[in-house]
Amino acid sequence: MFPASAVPLLLRFAAAAITGAAALVALRSVHREEAVAALRRDVRDALRRLDEPPAVLFTGFRAHGKSALINTACRALAAEAGPVLLRTETAPRGPGGATLARLVDAVVEMVDAPALPEPGILTRSDVEAAVCGSPGNPPPDCVILVLRCGGPSKESRVAVKKLADIATVVRERGLQFVVVLTHKKHIKSKRQAEELRREIALRARTDCVYFIENYTAGNMLHLLRPWTSKNNFETHFTVLTMMRQCIEFTKLHRSNLARKANDNANSSRLL
Repeated sequence: MFPASAVPLLLRFAAAAITGAAALVALRSVHREEAVAALRRDVRDALRRLDEPPAVLFTGFRAHGKSALINTACRALAAEAGPVLLRTETAPRGPGGATLARLVDAVVEMVDAPALPEPGILTRSDVEAAVCGSPGNPPPDCVILVLRCGGPSKESRVAVKKLADIATVVRERGLQFVVVLTHKKHIKSKRQAEELRREIALRARTDCVYFIENYTAGNMLHLLRPWTSKNNFETHFTVLTMMRQCIEFTKLHRSNLARKANDNANSSRLL
């Protein structure tokens, strides 16, 4: 037992400790917000240096989080808070028109391609149809392939095995691509995440592999009572990093197109 005279002192020590801990948490939060804001400014500056907005094509299997990723990217780029705005919803299965989500503030065009067929029946022509774009939408400058962590194990294994075929089609069209693994909360450990990342990178032949937990509106979305989502540092920072990479891929793609056009023009003059 502590003497009665020591109790106020102990309470002051406890209060000081709590205040100090709260201050550290607040400072960490401020630093995170500053990091996200700085990355967002970098993305916007890079976008302004482009002659035309980049066209980023999102493709993937149904229910893997492709449309939710577009909504998440728009939210992070526009620095939104509060309810999740649904700029695009799940695309229809099979062939059909893609959905175009334009972000006006930081100009970028995100093309939500129709969902790929189930991994077990996916063919090369299916991937070609998805990658080539749709009438009325801009041709893609780069591709984001969306896969979910977890889900039925057999389907997940088949989807991962199809990565090499998908990567081949994308690269044959002179495009670079990013692989985004959604539903990252299904990953149980850092070791499991690293093993999955390594397998994805090997099969897709790319180092651009990201894990993310999308913002979603849930199943109880109501226009009069919209569901509010709290912004998450890791989600924001990851999606902004991903979009920054897409801008670099866009610059590379357009540079290659310009060089090929110049080479063709020089060849024509020699004939």
